Amino acid sequence: MENLIDPAVQDPAPARTTPPSPSASQPESAEATLDEGQDEDPLADREAMEKLGMEVAEIMITWDLNEDFNQTAAEIRAADLMTEELAESITAPERPTTGTEWLEAAESGATSQPTVKPNRATSNEVVSIEAMWVWVTEDGDVVSNPTERRLFFFNFEEGDDGELLVSDYSYGSV
Repeated sequence: MENLIDPAVQDPAPARTTPPSPSASQPESAEATLDEGQDEDPLADREAMEKLGMEVAEIMITWDLNEDFNQTAAEIRAADLMTEELAESITAPERPTTGTEWLEAAESGATSQPTVKPNRATSNEVVSIEAMWVWVTEDGDVVSNPTERRLFFFNFEEGDDGELLVSDYSYGSV
């Protein structure tokens, strides 16, 4: 059968059914975009981001119920590991954290004891950290072992002094 469509009026390229790969959307090679002194090993960069992400997540889920009015207090404690803009955007609510587990832990004067690990099922641009915790009294007794897990998602950028900082984050319970 003969093609009766004029090639001049055909679409120049077929429609994509899948999004372009990150390498297809970046015209320059990674080596061409490296700044002087920047680490050329993306795996080393990823490891540094995961390390910082785990440190920030651990701070953000360590609550001392003898001192913390709400969960946001821990986020504020992690502000020195964030960009100035992000740190200034964190505002604590005027109301305390409530919920059965929080209130029971508070009655015992407990502190959360976190466990964090990388969740490597994410893209290279975002670092995800899985966090869990137990509530422990000053005597070391576990008063609550919540089943909640929290997934953090972190973005990073370099500060003025070259230090890696969290530039954005979000989290959800799973």
